[in-house]
This record gives sequence, structure tokens and C-alpha cells, in this order.
Amino acid sequence: MTNRQIMLNALKKYTFPILLEQGFTSKYPNFRRNLDNCIELISFQTNKWGGSFTIEVSAVFPNGKNKNYELYEGMTEENFGVEATNHRYRLPGMFDGWFYYRDVYRKRTLCFGNIYRDISEKESADFVPSNGYKLVQKFNEDTAVQICKEINIQFKKAQKWLTDFESKNGK
Repeated sequence: MTNRQIMLNALKKYTFPILLEQGFTSKYPNFRRNLDNCIELISFQTNKWGGSFTIEVSAVFPNGKNKNYELYEGMTEENFGVEATNHRYRLPGMFDGWFYYRDVYRKRTLCFGNIYRDISEKESADFVPSNGYKLVQKFNEDTAVQICKEINIQFKKAQKWLTDFESKNGK
């Protein structure tokens, strides 16, 4: 099983059920919850180079003055996700705004603070960290579960952002 499959299985087991219990519908990577005055959106966005993802949340107001979205060609109010919104909240992730399903090394520098380097499955067998890099995440099934726990904690902050955003814009 690949790291991506391990991570997706953990999300299906530990994170997606919580979203469904809270009234979100649809399926990975886009979830939505219809409320009286808005639609809340959650999107899991995979890094185009693989090995990591980020999560963004937003709300749209189809009947409000500030709708918070723009429909692009071929999109309808029923099929758009967070990417169509003007204002959104990105979960901070675990490393540089991302949740990695790879091994991650950290190097601390005086000029730039922490610099992270993720190592692919293919690289990890032969990888020798260069001077100053330290392993901060060794990816396996247990790590995937920990990532899901961290996502669930960060969703609480995202919910606060949504509540504040909706109270300012849902009129």
C-alpha cells in the first residue's frame, strides 16, 4: 500500500465520519453543509507534486449581498468548491501549511527559521540527510492517524473562523 493510500484510509476512518456527523455531505475532496443562510465548504487539496495536502474552508451566501464566490464556465452553485470563493481559511497544517504523508526533515537556520524537506517513498530507502537536517516525521500508519487527529483539532479553529465570517457576511 502506498503512503497516499494509507493516508486516505486514515482520513476515511478518522476524519470524514466526523464531517458527516456534523452534517457535511458529498465526498472527498469536497464537502459541503447547507445551512439556513449559507453553504459551508471544505476542500482537501493535494499538492501537485504529491506527498502532501492542505485543507481550506469557506462559506458562500447565495441569497446574500456578499455571495463570496464567482461562478466560472461550467460551474453551478451545486458543484463548486472552496476554490471558487473569494475569502477562505486554510488550516495551518503541520509543516509549512501542509499535512505531509511522507518522511519530513527539518533544518533550523538563523535567517529563515525552519526549513522542511519531505522525502518521497522512493527516496527514503537511500536518503542520507545533509548537514543540519533532523527527522521530525517518519511516515507510517500511526503517523497517518496522528495527522487525522491534528486535522480534527484544527477543524475546531476553522469552525470558529466560519462562525465569525458568517456573522459578518451572512446578511
